[in-house]
Amino acid sequence: MEKNEEEPVKKPFDIGDKVHVKKTALLPTGFDGQVGKVYENSILIDIDPDTVAKSRSEELHDLHGRVIVRFAEAKKIEA
Repeated sequence: MEKNEEEPVKKPFDIGDKVHVKKTALLPTGFDGQVGKVYENSILIDIDPDTVAKSRSEELHDLHGRVIVRFAEAKKIEA
């Protein structure tokens, strides 16, 4: 008996993982955060405001404390 269903592909991130992003278009200084949702090729990150440069606080406010980045732009922080 053959299985027609494909096994789910393991994503590089899980909800709750701590991550570091070097930079994005709106936050070029980089930041740390926590994965809030995992999509097909990207993740939603709840940004840790203490890791964002004070000069970028307006951008952080505009993003409502969240940003979506590609998997390649984020790196998991080992606990």
